[in-house]
Amino acid sequence: MRRGNGYDAGTHLAFLLPAPRAPRGHDPGTAVNDSASDLDALCDPLADLLDAGARQRIVERVTRGGRMHDALRRLKTSMAKHGFEGLPSDLGRTVHRLDQRTRQDGFRVLHSWNHETHQFTDDIVPVLMTDYFERASSGEGDPRVVVSILLDYYLLHLLALAAMRAWDTDDPGATLARVTRLLGQLQGPDGSGHQFVADAETLMIYALSQFHPEEHAYDRIITRTRMLPAAQQVAFARVSAAVLGAHLRWGFWLMYERDVARMRDDNVGDYPWLLYSVTTLLRAWSEASDGGERRALAGSLLLGLTADPWAFTGAPPEALEPFAEMHAECRGLLDAHGPQLLEELEGLRPEKDTYAPLSFSFNFPHNALVAVLTMALLEGRPQAMPLNDLWMEEVGGAHASAADKEELARALTEFSRSPERLGYRGALLVAYDPLSALRTYGMTLKALRERLG
Repeated sequence: MRRGNGYDAGTHLAFLLPAPRAPRGHDPGTAVNDSASDLDALCDPLADLLDAGARQRIVERVTRGGRMHDALRRLKTSMAKHGFEGLPSDLGRTVHRLDQRTRQDGFRVLHSWNHETHQFTDDIVPVLMTDYFERASSGEGDPRVVVSILLDYYLLHLLALAAMRAWDTDDPGATLARVTRLLGQLQGPDGSGHQFVADAETLMIYALSQFHPEEHAYDRIITRTRMLPAAQQVAFARVSAAVLGAHLRWGFWLMYERDVARMRDDNVGDYPWLLYSVTTLLRAWSEASDGGERRALAGSLLLGLTADPWAFTGAPPEALEPFAEMHAECRGLLDAHGPQLLEELEGLRPEKDTYAPLSFSFNFPHNALVAVLTMALLEGRPQAMPLNDLWMEEVGGAHASAADKEELARALTEFSRSPERLGYRGALLVAYDPLSALRTYGMTLKALRERLG
């Protein structure tokens, strides 16, 4: 997701730098061990803080006196210093070290890019959001509700930082599973009630959605995800296919005027990641025996394939030429299982009057999550649906109804219509459009049928 696709407010799916070289005399293993130790020093107290009652006590202290302005000022001070009761007094130094290592990898998880100054902000993103709410609300609302949601948003960023350091440990899969458990605590009954994302894999995508000026390929993240257990690779691929699909569909219809060549030229970095995600999902789908799991995987495949179906059914685009072996595997899987896949995709045809994930698109996932958060703050009530529900075909369980999904998607679209929130040539940065879903579905199935017969 390169900076060319129409958004200039400081959010962007990041690019990965080559691994930094260790200084002479420096033992890389020691650095990894130090980082793993710092990761424990972050996650252990977070687990304690997320237990029953701890956040409520913070909210009570911050909101004493009942004035919104005073509450937000206290909250920002504690966020900036990473200084909340229940957390170690030296947590700020731990966060700084983890953040520095993440910057060496080419990422800025806690800060946002300012497109006017061409620098990263001094304040961390949760502080910027608190400032924005204070300006937008004029002191209205229930301080306890607002502070509780913003506190959870701050803690979400610490968990995002933890997720980004998972590969500093001996078992990155277990580390990501730990972050998912902490995320469940964060969004459980003892917090604000606001739902952000469903798992650590999605949280990583959110962390990567900050803009970064270094435009490098996604090869490193692909290599890293291959170190994960198979189930987590599939989870990461599902989120990636959904996000990249939503992003490229948004560009195809709203920015590139249906010119796939322009879209490919402007999103070179996305294509290796997209290929990896689709190939991973095809493998998992072809091996799945459970009907519900196959349907969920087919839904994710549909979202990934709709990003650019011709990239998988024809000759590889220029961006994928260095990945000829993986592209050949992807096409081989399509050829081998094409009739069954087409049959299952037929069962996922979107309908004009029923919510479908294919109807929902955005320029960057960060914007969609921030839009949900902003609406919750301004309305004074937490959002009970994680962002994942809008783009995933789920496997059983209790999930939001199609009507609830459509209500949130339409609300986000209306929120994005505000003149100050419009993007390139007045494009909505978050859009729900059932008619474009039908057109996209038709084009995708046509391309697949022409290849698979």
